[in-house]
Amino acid sequence: MGALGPISDWIERGSFGDWSPSHPSDAQRESMLFLAAAFVFILLLWQGKFTTPAPFFKRIPDEGKVKKTKRKITDGRIDSLIIGLKWYTISIPLLVPFKLLTVLYHELGHAVVGMLSIWWKEMKYGMNGERGRIEYIMVDRYEGGLTQFGGGTEPNYKLTLPAGYRASCLIGCWFLFTGFDAKWSKFGAITLFLLTSFATLVCFLVRAKSGILQNWHRIGAIMYKWIFCNKEMAKRKMRKHQLKREERNETARYKHDSEGAPTEKDLHASQDIIMGCSLLVGVILFLAWNWDDSIYLRFVMLFMGLLSALYAVWDIVLDGLRYAKVAKSDVTYMADEHNKRADKYNEKFPEGRRKHHRSTRFYALIWLLRKTSMIILVIVIAYFVFHLKKSEQAIESREFLPAQFHYGPADLEQDAKIAGGRIQGTVKDWMGVEQNGQERRVFREV
Repeated sequence: MGALGPISDWIERGSFGDWSPSHPSDAQRESMLFLAAAFVFILLLWQGKFTTPAPFFKRIPDEGKVKKTKRKITDGRIDSLIIGLKWYTISIPLLVPFKLLTVLYHELGHAVVGMLSIWWKEMKYGMNGERGRIEYIMVDRYEGGLTQFGGGTEPNYKLTLPAGYRASCLIGCWFLFTGFDAKWSKFGAITLFLLTSFATLVCFLVRAKSGILQNWHRIGAIMYKWIFCNKEMAKRKMRKHQLKREERNETARYKHDSEGAPTEKDLHASQDIIMGCSLLVGVILFLAWNWDDSIYLRFVMLFMGLLSALYAVWDIVLDGLRYAKVAKSDVTYMADEHNKRADKYNEKFPEGRRKHHRSTRFYALIWLLRKTSMIILVIVIAYFVFHLKKSEQAIESREFLPAQFHYGPADLEQDAKIAGGRIQGTVKDWMGVEQNGQERRVFREV
C-alpha cells in the first residue's frame, strides 16, 4: 500500500484492546488524521487559489554575462538556455460553497443579536421614528460579509459586533464536538440543516437578490460568444447588462470609493446561489447519513466545524493583525465603539479615572486567544467523551434514524454477539434441564 500502509496499520491497532488516553480507538485515530488533513487542505485553498512552482525555459544570446545556464549552439550561434522556476497561480474554488454558508452563519449571528437588541430597546424605550430593521445582508466575491441595520432604533453594538465571532465559534465547535461520534454527528447534521434553512429564509426576508436574474444578459453574452460564436450579439447583451446594472445601482446605499466599483446591489447575498450551496450541503449530508451506518457523516461535520471555526480565526489574523491599519473587520468596529464610549465617559467625568483607547490589535489578540482556546478545549473534551470503536459507533448509530446501508464489520460483530447470546442461552437451558433432572432423582430417592 506504499505510504498509506503504516497509517492504515496505526488506525487498525486502535480496534484492539481497551481504550485509554494513550491508546485511542480506531475512530478517534481516523478523526484526528482527518482534522490534520482538513486543516492543511483549508489552509492551502482558503483563497480559492493554489500557487505552485513550475519550470520555465528561455533562450537568450550569450553575452558572457549569464551564469548557471546551459550553453547550446543554434544555427551557428552560441545561445544561453536559462532554466528556472516560476510561480503559477491556479484557481481552485472548491471551498467557495462551504465558505459562503460559513459567512452566512457569521452574519446571522450579527443579524439575530442585533434584531433582539433593537426589539428590546423599542419595548423598553419606545420607537424613535421608524422601526429598526435589517437593510441587507451582503456576501461579496471574496467571501466577506456585511450586515447593515437601518431605521430609527440602532442595535446594541457592544453585543452585536462580537456576535458574529461568537456564532462562528459556537457553531464550529458544536460541529467539531459531534463529529467525533457517528450517532452524535446526526444531531450535528440536523443542526446544520436547520441553520442553513434559517439563514436562507433570513436572506430571503431581507430582499436577497437573484443572481441569475441580475446576470441574465451577462449569461446570454457568454453563451453567444462561446457557444453560438456571435460576437456582435454578445456585445449587445453585455451593453444591456451594464445598462441594467447602472439603473439598479442608482438607488444603492452602499458604494465603494472608486468609480464603477460594486455596490450592495452587486454584492449582497444571492438567493439562488445560497440555495444552490444549501442543496449541495444537503446532498452531501444525505449521502453520508445513509452510507455505512453514518460513520462517514463524522467527517462532514468535522470539516464544516473546522471551516466555521477557522473562518473567524482567519478573519482576525488577516484583518485584525496583519492588515489592521487598512482593513475593516469586526475587531476594528469593536475598537471604534470602545473608543467612542471612552471619549463620552471622559467628557462626562473629566475629574474621574480616565478610560484609555484600545487598538484593533488589542481586540484581535483577545479574540484570537479565546477562539483558539475554545477550539482546542472542545477537541480535547470530545476526545475523552467519544472513545467507542468504529464498529461500536456504527451499531449505536442505528438507535436514531438508522441508515439504509450498514457497516459490514459492525454487522459481523453484532451477529457474533447475537450468536454468542443464543449459544449461552442454549447452554443455560441444558444446564437447567440437567439440574432439574438431578433434583427429581433426589426427590424420588427421598
